[in-house]
Amino acid sequence: YRDYPSERSHMDWEQLDDYISCVLELKEKYKDRIEIHLGLESEYYDYCHDERKELKDRVEYLLLGQHFSDPLGKQTSYFKQNTEEEIMAYAKSVCEALDTGLFTYLAHPDVFMNRQTEFSEACEKAAHLIAAKAVEKNIPLEVNIRGSVRGKMPFPQGERFYYPHREFWKIASQYPITCVVGVDAHDPKDLIRARDLTEACLEELKDLNLHFIESPLL
Repeated sequence: YRDYPSERSHMDWEQLDDYISCVLELKEKYKDRIEIHLGLESEYYDYCHDERKELKDRVEYLLLGQHFSDPLGKQTSYFKQNTEEEIMAYAKSVCEALDTGLFTYLAHPDVFMNRQTEFSEACEKAAHLIAAKAVEKNIPLEVNIRGSVRGKMPFPQGERFYYPHREFWKIASQYPITCVVGVDAHDPKDLIRARDLTEACLEELKDLNLHFIESPLL
C-alpha cells in the first residue's frame, strides 16, 4: 500500500477493502493447499501515523518499505544514485519508522545502494544506524533478493549485488539481528526464478553468520 502518485504499482486507500476481502477469500479457499497471510508494504511519514496504525490493525503484518523521502514534497526516490545527505536521510526515516512499533519487519534495508557506485562512509553509517535500531526494537531485517536480478556489478570492494549488498550485511552482522528472506515478487514469474536468485544471494552472505528466521509472525 502506498498513498502517493507513482509510476510503480501501488494501492490506493479506496482499494484497501477489496484487497483485504480478496486475500481472506483466497486464504479460506486454499487453506488445505497453501498458507496465505494478509499483509501490506508501506512507506512511513509522521503525518500519516494514524493511517498506518489503522493499516496495522487490519492486517497480519505490515512491512516498512521506504522508497521516497517525502511523497507530499519533492518526492526524492532512493532508487537513484543518492548523495551522502540522502543516504543519511533514508537511514533516519527508517529509524523513526521503526520507533513506532507498527512494522513487522523492514523490507530491503539496503535499497539505498540501488544505484550507488561505492559503499561510502555515509553508507557505513546508515548500515550501523539501521542495524542498531532493528536490534533495539527487535525487528527483523529482510534480505531482499529482487536487487540481484541485474546480477553483480563492479564496486571498489569487488563485484557485488546492488542489494542485498554484502558490505551492508557485513556491518549488520556485527549486531544480533534477525533476518528474513523476501522474494519481493512484482510478477508471478518472479516466483519461478526465486529459488536460483535466493541461493545466489545467500551464497554471497553465507560467511556472515546471519541469523535467519522462517517467519516474523511466530
